[in-house]
Amino acid sequence: MNSTTTLVCTTPTLPTVVASGEEEKKNAPELAALEASVAFATIQSKAEYSTELPACQIATAPTLEEIEHEIAAAARQRIEAAMHDLNETRARIERERNARDTALRAAQERVGKTRAELDGLAGERAELERRAETFLTGDALKATTEKIHLAFNVRQLELEDALAVAEADAQEMQTQIQAALISDALELQLAEQYLAQLETAAPEVATNVRLAATAHENLTTALQAMKDGLLHDAEILLAKAKAGNADAARVAEAEKILAEARQAKTARDFVARINANVDQPGAVRRIRRLIEEAERAGMANLVTPHANRVLETARHAANARYAQARPIANHLASEGFVPVVGDGRIEAWKEISRNSHGTAWTLDRVMVLRGESWKTETPRVPVTRRELPKRVQNSRWFNHHRSGQSASAQ
Repeated sequence: MNSTTTLVCTTPTLPTVVASGEEEKKNAPELAALEASVAFATIQSKAEYSTELPACQIATAPTLEEIEHEIAAAARQRIEAAMHDLNETRARIERERNARDTALRAAQERVGKTRAELDGLAGERAELERRAETFLTGDALKATTEKIHLAFNVRQLELEDALAVAEADAQEMQTQIQAALISDALELQLAEQYLAQLETAAPEVATNVRLAATAHENLTTALQAMKDGLLHDAEILLAKAKAGNADAARVAEAEKILAEARQAKTARDFVARINANVDQPGAVRRIRRLIEEAERAGMANLVTPHANRVLETARHAANARYAQARPIANHLASEGFVPVVGDGRIEAWKEISRNSHGTAWTLDRVMVLRGESWKTETPRVPVTRRELPKRVQNSRWFNHHRSGQSASAQ
């Protein structure tokens, strides 16, 4: 970091004497002597060199990087404080909301209980009157019946008053809850607006603060995503946790788990591709390519043992198809063709004469195994070669064809 220094030099000033008219007359000799001494000192300073250092002050000018760092540090403190206040406000509002809801439910339960008791009062009165009529008669029954009516009338009035009070309390709580909802929403909105204003002024600092605040949560969620097999989401969350300076040991452990999960997933993908269509033509070649690809990816120890078993099954299926194709190829050879047998495919080449230009070879037909039967296909465009492809020349029937031509020539 480069810094700029500025030299600020100061020059000593001579004292100035200010006096009134009378004092000037009285002190004229002193003033004259003082001026003479100052003049002599000035002349001496011009004629002689001073060995003392000049009275200079060295000031270091800050760089732009230092200023930006200072502002970023202040912005981080302000944003962290605003975010902490917002979280505290949300937590407090949630606690108060839960407390109000609990109180409202208690008041509503009290209303319901009082209403149920009031509704059942008539039944209780009738039951008590029935019991009185069963056991009492005459004046005793009359007196008891009057007491029952008086007691239940008093009880009804008490319950009606209690119900009115409970309903009023519940209604008041609902009104307070509605007012609190509006007040809480406004308080949260102001806090969020203030935080958004700070984050807009320093977006990079705000991003770093948010990543640091959610680092632990992101790391925990990343580990859970790995368990669920969501490796892409886990990778993104782990990157956020690292950017937020999460615990280095836990991050290293998570990275190790993620690497092992990726390797296991890649191995499963290889195995799934290897197991696909094992009994179909071309499976042997496809499995060999996948084994080579797994070796290049460093997963031979996870893929090759299973692939070798599947490859053996594919070879058996290919040998069975070759056994089906051999009689067909022998028949084509007897008709003058040179067959080439592949996995589920037979090419029939035929030698043709080109007048004075010698002979050439043309692909007459292709037979392909479709399910359990062989289907004959004719090339849409004639395929003619002056020399046969290597795969045809390596065919056992090509050698038989050359041997037959040699015998005929002799």
